[in-house]
Amino acid sequence: MTLRIVIVSFVLLLDLLSCGQKTILTTDLAASSIEDNPESNTKSKHKAYYHFILSKHHLLKRKFSNTLQQLVIAEKYDPKSAYLKHQLALLYISAGRIKEAIDKLEQSVELDPKFAPSFTTLGKIYAVSHNAEYRRKSVEILKQATQINPDDPEAYLSLGIIQIESGKYSEAEENFRKVIEIRPDNERGYYFIARLFYEKEDFLGAENYYAKSLEINPSFASALIELALVYEKQGRIEMSRDTYKKIINLLPHSLESYVSYGNFLFRIGRMVEAKEQFEKAESLSGYQNSDLKFRLGFLYIENKEFRKAIEEFRLILSSNPNNERATYYLALSHIEIGEYDQALRILDSINPDSEFYSESLVQKAFTHEKKKNLVKSLQFAKQAYGHQPNNRIIVNYLGSVYRRLDRSREAIKIYKKFLRSNPNDEAIYYSLGATYYSMEEEEKSINTMKELIKINPSHADALNFIGYTYADMGVNLDEAEDLIKRALNISPNKGYIIDSLGWVYYKKRRYKEATQLLEKAASLQPNDPAIMEHLGDLYKDKGDTLKALEYYKRGVGLFKDPLEREDVKLKMRLQKKVNSLKRNLN
Repeated sequence: MTLRIVIVSFVLLLDLLSCGQKTILTTDLAASSIEDNPESNTKSKHKAYYHFILSKHHLLKRKFSNTLQQLVIAEKYDPKSAYLKHQLALLYISAGRIKEAIDKLEQSVELDPKFAPSFTTLGKIYAVSHNAEYRRKSVEILKQATQINPDDPEAYLSLGIIQIESGKYSEAEENFRKVIEIRPDNERGYYFIARLFYEKEDFLGAENYYAKSLEINPSFASALIELALVYEKQGRIEMSRDTYKKIINLLPHSLESYVSYGNFLFRIGRMVEAKEQFEKAESLSGYQNSDLKFRLGFLYIENKEFRKAIEEFRLILSSNPNNERATYYLALSHIEIGEYDQALRILDSINPDSEFYSESLVQKAFTHEKKKNLVKSLQFAKQAYGHQPNNRIIVNYLGSVYRRLDRSREAIKIYKKFLRSNPNDEAIYYSLGATYYSMEEEEKSINTMKELIKINPSHADALNFIGYTYADMGVNLDEAEDLIKRALNISPNKGYIIDSLGWVYYKKRRYKEATQLLEKAASLQPNDPAIMEHLGDLYKDKGDTLKALEYYKRGVGLFKDPLEREDVKLKMRLQKKVNSLKRNLN
């Protein structure tokens, strides 16, 4: 080995040591022999060190097979080195040999329970696994990584991403803020906080954090693309367009740049320009035609051009009949245009071992619901739940079917079971509270929403729910007003929250303020019969019978079959009010 190679390898070694790892090899080596004639521990370590340095040399020259070979030999000479096992795992991950990577990482954390990098990497792999038990363990392992090394931004970042997927937004935000506290120059910390603001529809907050991320890394493609979406959501179309052009200038060889710009042009109706961008994407090396057809198919679905989507997915299937992804989205497109029997036949072709099987069962349940066969819908929803009992979407859907069949106790049972293993899931907490309310158990519904607010004090819907329930009951009106105002500060343009505040003022007999708010709510949500009832009650109390009758009638006309139990009750109540006012007028 030349002196230059030794120096370069030593520099690489120092770089690794500077990442918080003071020793590379273990102090306690295996007592068992490696060769026929056992060598001393010290000599074994020297050999391990030598092969480790060789692996770094091969890595520098991008000879990955040689790198792996030398690391394997190094590990044989030092089989108790948690660090070497971690390095091997990273190489296995690069080669797509995930099972072997997991084996090495599990050995590493067992050998050295204080070696944080192995915990972080193992937690990341577990998090993206299809194995439900691995996904469950990923959070625990990443939390261990943060306890071992509280200054590891990668562990907090990975933990936050998992929590977003689990609906634990407040915990996720806390971890992302920890990332930027440790590393103020970590663009991904700002990026994921921006995504949380985007999810809450706080577009100004999202814009601010995307901008901070891009100050650190101006070429951060995902942040640029999502910033363009934020501008689009705000109606700043030219700003959005300019951002997409900037992305293409910065990343002229990025497939995603052209596809994202094409998506944007498609959404604003610039179909010819959109096609040009897709063709540019297709011309780039490695961008397969079927990928483009998928993109077009999804765009057609988004724009409700389902016949065109069907055409794209059928073209994909003509060349690859076993493409279950195309099969699944083809079925969805048929569902959207009401071709339910055709959709069911297509969904039946998805195999039980397919990654789309659980989703296909949910779509079968949804299709039978559309066909007004809730019993059949329940059958498939329960099958989907049997496959994925820890899937929030499936749990929520099964609960909704139970509620529609007046089997709310069973909905509550599965919600509570889910929450025992996912105690901070905001979506299921909300569904549980809403179910109690539908059963007229207002106290339990309020207490459930209060638990949700403990998890996320900024949950606008939970704040509004409690405030509205108090108003409807005619109790705690000052507290109700305060809660709803907090909700409005978080989501200022939601018609149903504005309606709730108007309803509080109505209960307080502050009719002028109630009128302004309820009329505004009706303009924002003109198809909500509950808002029409509120306006009818308001005008009736103000003595304007004709105006009250107009709103009651409008409310009755908004219902469409099939009706859920709550809708039936509301429709009957509105019709009774219409009949009563008509009698008075006559």
